[in-house]
Amino acid sequence: MSKDLNMKVNVLPVLTYNFLHVNDSALQISDLNIETLSSPKVKEIPAGVTLKEGVSFEEAGKLFLENKDRILAPKENTVFPNGDTSSRDASQAIRTGMGADVDDLMIGMGVTTDVYTVDEGVKVEKPIIIRYDCEDGKGSLSSQVIHARKDSEVTVIMAYTSDKEMSGFQGVSTRLLAEDGAKINLVKTQTLGNGYVHFDDIGGACFKGGQINLVTLELGGCKVWSSAYVTLSEKESVFNSNMGYLCREDHSLDMNYVADQRGKKTESSMQFKGVLMDDAKKSFRGTIDFKNGSSGSVGDEQEDALLLSDNVVNKTMPVILCQEEDVEGRHGATIGQLGEDLLFYMQTRGIEEDEAKRIMIKARLESVARMIPDAEIMQKIQYYIQNIV
Repeated sequence: MSKDLNMKVNVLPVLTYNFLHVNDSALQISDLNIETLSSPKVKEIPAGVTLKEGVSFEEAGKLFLENKDRILAPKENTVFPNGDTSSRDASQAIRTGMGADVDDLMIGMGVTTDVYTVDEGVKVEKPIIIRYDCEDGKGSLSSQVIHARKDSEVTVIMAYTSDKEMSGFQGVSTRLLAEDGAKINLVKTQTLGNGYVHFDDIGGACFKGGQINLVTLELGGCKVWSSAYVTLSEKESVFNSNMGYLCREDHSLDMNYVADQRGKKTESSMQFKGVLMDDAKKSFRGTIDFKNGSSGSVGDEQEDALLLSDNVVNKTMPVILCQEEDVEGRHGATIGQLGEDLLFYMQTRGIEEDEAKRIMIKARLESVARMIPDAEIMQKIQYYIQNIV
């Protein structure tokens, strides 16, 4: 099936001065060949988890529509800031990082959703592993919903792989709901070929005491969009995100991560560690949004980017929005090249510049790779990192 894409995605929650062109991103592709409209089969479903396959995108979204008032926790007399962009995604009961244009694509293309539901009170011991073994020249769209009922816990690993020289297209939508006291651990690893175009659109919500933990590794692909929008709807809910990224050659990476803190005493932590090489281009948007009613909440976002070429283009936009007084927000970015002092130190110990770069790349990315809770997948990712040149 041939398809042209022209979508505005990764829109900042509030527009800022546009001289850096980071308010949003355009996903434009012509004559895209999309053959697969469903997720790959999972080999093993652990006890306590129910899988419903082949559900329409809209039907799967009813879970969030039924809980829309709890998710968005509307407040009376809310004043929206200048440049607020929330109206463009008003159709979403669960906000996602890339936005409503991806939902429209999924619905228009007839993409089906796999819905994973974890029984109340069940702590699932084994991770659910969804493997995308992508082929050359193929295109796919897929969708998952992960629903953790009250006081349950589940880990889901999604691994996107292909041979290094392959090309193709892959777009994925993942929506999460952690009910009271529930925990969802989501791990995504992407090592697609040098010709692959990929997007990953994540949206999540946590009720009272709920928690979403996200680990992401974006290491392959030529054009990549990565995003997550997690709404901490109710008291003492938590969002933790750890991301490692590599962008090299003439590839591009565009990111949008949002912690939408609405409940009292919520916590968010977003950490990003990455490397840019050759002629790569990267845009990062990271937003902590303390909504009215989020008193006692804490948020932290930090990026550590290593630039290994004078030709890379790096755009970083950390944002804190605040409608409450009793909150604590921190953000920062460390962006720089390999220092001359460090290079000299390594060279005095017989380490050449290329090897020094390899050591620094490995240190950044492996710190995230070690968080993968599956030995086989972790080893494959570590091997991939060790062979970066």
